[in-house]
This record gives sequence, C-alpha cells and structure tokens, in this order.
Amino acid sequence: MSKERGYALVTGASQGLGRAIAMELARQGFGLVVTARTAAALEELCRAAGALNGGRAHAVAVDLLAPDAVERIANTIEAKGLPLDVIVNNAGQGLWGLFQDLTLEEQYRMMRLNMDLPVMLTHRLLPYLRRRPETYILNIASMVAYHALASMAVYSGSKAFVLRWSRSLRMELKGTGVKVTCVCPGSVITGFTERAGMQAMDDLAQKFGTGPEPVAKEAVQAMLRGKAEVVPGLLNRITAGLQGLMPGALIESVASGIYLKRLPRKG
Repeated sequence: MSKERGYALVTGASQGLGRAIAMELARQGFGLVVTARTAAALEELCRAAGALNGGRAHAVAVDLLAPDAVERIANTIEAKGLPLDVIVNNAGQGLWGLFQDLTLEEQYRMMRLNMDLPVMLTHRLLPYLRRRPETYILNIASMVAYHALASMAVYSGSKAFVLRWSRSLRMELKGTGVKVTCVCPGSVITGFTERAGMQAMDDLAQKFGTGPEPVAKEAVQAMLRGKAEVVPGLLNRITAGLQGLMPGALIESVASGIYLKRLPRKG
C-alpha cells in the first residue's frame, strides 16, 4: 500500500463508480469520508475500505439534496479533525426521455444533484484543501459532455456544465496546490441504465460498457498525475478522438438518432 495520506470525500459512494473510486483511493492510502443515502451500504464500504487503509473510513448517511447536507458533511470533517486531501464529486442522476415528457420536478432534481451539489460542496470545502500542500478535486462528468444528445437534454447539459466548470476551476487554482481533474466516462456497467429508465439500451451498455473498477483506477491515477481531463477506456478514447475529426452536428445527429429510435414512446 502507498504511504498514508489525508482523507478523500466521495459522494454517491454506496454503489457503482462511487464505491469503486472510494476503494481505489483506500488502496492508494487515503482515508475516506463516504456519503450517500443508504447507511448499510456505506457501513459495508467502510469495513471493506478499512481493511486497505488501516480502518480510516467514516460514513455520512444523508440525502445529498437535503438543505443541511453540505453542512453535515463539513461538520463531520471538522469535528473529527480530518485532513482533507481529495473531493470526489461523483453523485449524480440520469434520466432518459423527451424533455416535454419528463416532469419538471424530476429534471430539476437532476440539475440540483448534478450541478448545484458539487458547486456547493466544493465551495464549502475548498478552504480545507488549500491548507494542505497537494490536494485534488475529481469531478465526474460523462462523454455526453462533449456533445448534445436528444432524449437526454438536461443530463447532457448538466454534464457539459461539470466539464466547463472543472476546466475553469482548474485555471483559477493553478499554482495553489489544488489540482482539478474531470473524468468523462462512456457507458459504465453500474446499473445506471436501469436507474435512468434506459432498459432499452441495456444490450448496448453491456456490449460497449466498462466495469466500474477499471474506470475508477484510471480516474484516480489521472487525478494523482494532475491530468486535466480523462476519458477512461481505449474504445472510448478512440471514439472521443474520432469525434474531434468529425463535424459536431453529424455526431450529435447520429447519436441522438440511436437513442431516439430505442426510446419507448408514451401513449
């Protein structure tokens, strides 16, 4: 195991990519503060991670959209005197459907979770990162951040925000010791398609998707190297490279056509 480091905060850590990132950070010697709604899953994660990092793992079970969520997380870090080295803004939500068919309430919830939460949490905890000589912010976006996608209008827009915010924040923090990395995964096999109502895309997700562990390992390695952006997986990097050679409108038209063709129609 690598040398003992400070603590990493990981949101949405109870399952999927968030859990895999937390475990990879524990392997790298970081202590953990993990958050999600499901207390039992977080406690299990703390036991598993604790076997890797000497028992340095703390769970904060909280609805991350609750008005006091950010303060509860910050208060835990403050009360325990934990030296914070990493913020992983992983918690997020996806919804599949035409903009007019999805309720405003569920789309606004997605916006709050994908955009408001990482901004609020990072703003609250950035002073703690700046107290340490070398610290990191790891933001989880998506490959859809690079182009528009019909049937996931708000989701793709929210991930584009995460990418541009990450780039801007990285420039602002240059020379401070705080490094910002944005991860833009393709399809990750985590149950995302089911939670987003995308069961009709399961076959493509299984065929072209990647398990969360390799994505997490690549994301953490990129973060520690101070990379600005990373698209995990060779196939995804090839796809992203080809996108740079093709007209954006064509890419968006083809991708949107695939999603719209498989979208179950209401009524």
